Amino acid sequence: IMAIKKDSILLNGTEQLSVETRQQAPGSAPSMLFSVPFLNSLKYFFYQDRDILRPLITGMYPERPVKNKTILWFTDTLNDLNGPSVTLKKLGWLAHERGMNLHLVSSLKDDEMSDELPPNLINLPYTFAFKLPYYDKYTLKIPAVRKSLELLKRYNPDEIYISTPGPIGIFALLAAHILKTKKVAIYHTDFYLQSSAVVSNRLVPWLLEKALKLYYGRMDELHVPTLEYMDILEQRGYDRSKMKIFRRGIDADFFSMRDTGKTTLMKKFGIRDGVTLLFTGRMSPDKNLDFLMDVYRDLQSRRGNINLLMVGDGPYLKELKARMSDCPRVVFTGKLEHPLLPDIYSGADIFVFPSVADTFGMSVLEAQSCGLPAVVSDEGGPKEIVQDGKTGFVARANDRRMWLDTLERVIKMMENSFQDYWELKEKAHNHTRTNYTWKAVLNGLTGTTEKPLAGRHIA
Repeated sequence: IMAIKKDSILLNGTEQLSVETRQQAPGSAPSMLFSVPFLNSLKYFFYQDRDILRPLITGMYPERPVKNKTILWFTDTLNDLNGPSVTLKKLGWLAHERGMNLHLVSSLKDDEMSDELPPNLINLPYTFAFKLPYYDKYTLKIPAVRKSLELLKRYNPDEIYISTPGPIGIFALLAAHILKTKKVAIYHTDFYLQSSAVVSNRLVPWLLEKALKLYYGRMDELHVPTLEYMDILEQRGYDRSKMKIFRRGIDADFFSMRDTGKTTLMKKFGIRDGVTLLFTGRMSPDKNLDFLMDVYRDLQSRRGNINLLMVGDGPYLKELKARMSDCPRVVFTGKLEHPLLPDIYSGADIFVFPSVADTFGMSVLEAQSCGLPAVVSDEGGPKEIVQDGKTGFVARANDRRMWLDTLERVIKMMENSFQDYWELKEKAHNHTRTNYTWKAVLNGLTGTTEKPLAGRHIA
């Protein structure tokens, strides 16, 4: 079913992307769809009759007996330090502990397997692996279709969930068509906005969005993290009637306020005084980090005692380090081990998240759970996590003056009315503990109802 052409990739058999254009495509998740050599073959499942598959279907997949609901959850990324990967591993472990018939499905090399991965992981064989050209931290695999289908046949899934539109996600769509199984896509990442932020060629985001609409249009349901993104996707032509809220959870006992936070920052990173701003996440232009650097310089020129702790790895890390090399109070830590994160959040004073392309913002939720007041942009999903004026503040996107004034407001609160600042911290943790539980996420998967969240982010 593979249609490969050396110098170009065919989309629906007619449109071509040149080698030059593909080299300009971002190497993070947006370039997945352009790097998958069997994308062209999906037209047979999107537009043509599937009679040719019926012997395969009837031979491999007889009628299923009545049983408890089985869910297979497909993803291209499982070991990365990002929101979708963290969420999926947590869901996998909880499902295993509760005896649910939920299995994660991915394709990993032997050296990628670890004790962090839940036992209910189905590891698909693959025929080809490749690194993304812009972000070589990601290695994608093209699954061996026949062998993978043989492996999956014993599970007889009732529903297939798909977290990524890469090779594994495309194979999942193919498998769902063969199995005649309900298809649910999770819209974790806005690849259109990400690619717009990092690719100068405007054709690439346009083609990517066209391919994604085709891909998500074949789903029975599209689960979106926030109502904000339901509105955004509807405006961009996605079918609102298929959308539902995909709720996120967090372990509020693990991500909690720690007394050892300040000591950890001092011992590990030499931060001894001043006000510490914190960003955690992927170091990539789509996170609007150039804007954050500008805001930091302005704030530092006003006060002189502002630290900026940048936690994470990514394709833009080298450039950011070079740009801020004259700022001794800016610390780039690289990727940190997961158990260290609660201390990092607890040791900081303000969490800053200027991204306008995030559909949710798991790092914002982690920071709030640790009692860290957050300042986020008024575009994208994170603003639905933060209760403006109660657990943090929402500032106008890319408005340097407003971001400066908002950060000054929090700092003055720390200096002149610490009780008010402490209330921000307590309300942040309590709001997260009350409204973002893993129980709610699992209830959503099993169809169990629960009291909805208050405010904008109700289901």
